[in-house]
Amino acid sequence: MHKSLWKWYFITLTVFSTVFLFFAPSWSADWEVSPRVSIVEEYNDNILFSRERQELDDWVTYVRPRVEGTYHTKRLRVSLDSGLEAEKYIDYDELDTIDHDHRVALSYGLSRNLSLRTGGYFREDTTLETELVEEGLLVDREDRRKFGGNLGFNYGFSTRLFLSGGWTRRYTVYPDEPLEFDDRRSNTLDLAPQYILSPRTSLFLKMVYTKTEYDTQGDPTIENYNIRPSFRHDFAEDFYISGGAGYRYTERSQKGEKDEDSDGFVFDLSFHRDWKKASMELLASRDQYSTVDRRSIERDRLTLKGTYRLTERFRTSVAGTFRRNRVDEGGDDTDYYTVTPALSYNLTPTIILRGSVDYSEYDYEDDSDWDRERFRARLLLNFNWPRLWSGK
Repeated sequence: MHKSLWKWYFITLTVFSTVFLFFAPSWSADWEVSPRVSIVEEYNDNILFSRERQELDDWVTYVRPRVEGTYHTKRLRVSLDSGLEAEKYIDYDELDTIDHDHRVALSYGLSRNLSLRTGGYFREDTTLETELVEEGLLVDREDRRKFGGNLGFNYGFSTRLFLSGGWTRRYTVYPDEPLEFDDRRSNTLDLAPQYILSPRTSLFLKMVYTKTEYDTQGDPTIENYNIRPSFRHDFAEDFYISGGAGYRYTERSQKGEKDEDSDGFVFDLSFHRDWKKASMELLASRDQYSTVDRRSIERDRLTLKGTYRLTERFRTSVAGTFRRNRVDEGGDDTDYYTVTPALSYNLTPTIILRGSVDYSEYDYEDDSDWDRERFRARLLLNFNWPRLWSGK
């Protein structure tokens, strides 16, 4: 089944790309294709993020080609985002891999008040780095495939009152069938009324239901309900604050076992400000996440980013992230944080050279013997060609 889905996905992607690249120039609408390539050389003193005295260090090369394309008229918008990431290790070449992800999205305005949207994605990655970066969780390194799609709508009752909603279906498959991870699927339903209080202020009521089902003995299932009143206020075009706070209820069930439930306070906060030479961004949140190993956790996340432009071409930046993960059913609570200072220089309008280092630490609350840390130094060369091909 999954091989068939893989085959038909790439047939669809190939057909879409062919039509987009070769026939779009003749269409009476705006379209663009923007490719980019990144080449990264990295020294990593703990490539598997192992605990003390088990670390492996290596030099790693990453090559990341990517292409983005859009086509839009007054009613229709189609976009494609597709990329690869090749990893090459000098000493531990058994870890060499090629990850890739592809996403297609389409929206269409049926009337002045109603628009529909749909999309699909396919992604092949390795769990170790992806879960650390995206979820702040440490798991073993395994090949993984993720794919799914979504349907949604936006409806305007008036110039001030709007309603959006949607359904998303996701699948996760492990081709090597590891014992510690199980294939899973999830469904998410969301509904969000919006009220425009003023040209600069909007109010929302975000309601989300997610059901995650694991393909293993007992069919464990995690269901999460989330309601969150929210707002956004734009002080200026480059200065805004948004956030919300609410409640979540989570239930975990499995055949032959007693159901377990938990609840808690959830929130999110986002602050962004640009000055003439500097910018700052603050992101903070608490939410629920169903993990790759059948656990429900409560995540606290805090990220602070800042940049300062020394000249028109030369800038410096620093980013710090802290993640706290608390298991609902009891278990190993963990903390993860990373700090990343960087320098970048625009060699040309389309070529950027960037150097950075980062230090990361992962701490287990109940057993410090499992704590671990990592240092990485990177040199990145980025080639970017916005609207290399376009209709205007």
